[in-house]
Amino acid sequence: MPTSEKSGKLIIKDGYVMCPGCGKMKLLRLPSDGKVKAFVFCRHCKQERFLNIDLSLSH
Repeated sequence: MPTSEKSGKLIIKDGYVMCPGCGKMKLLRLPSDGKVKAFVFCRHCKQERFLNIDLSLSH
């Protein structure tokens, strides 16, 4: 099974990660260390996405 990996900018509002597909739903609250590896489901656009976030690398 081939895997495809997209990388892009995420929208973060008030400490919540917004859906990268539709940008409307708050998917999860970021922990204080800024590291997340999780599958999340957006109820608005009905898509499941894998988020691999490490904010310590962005500085």
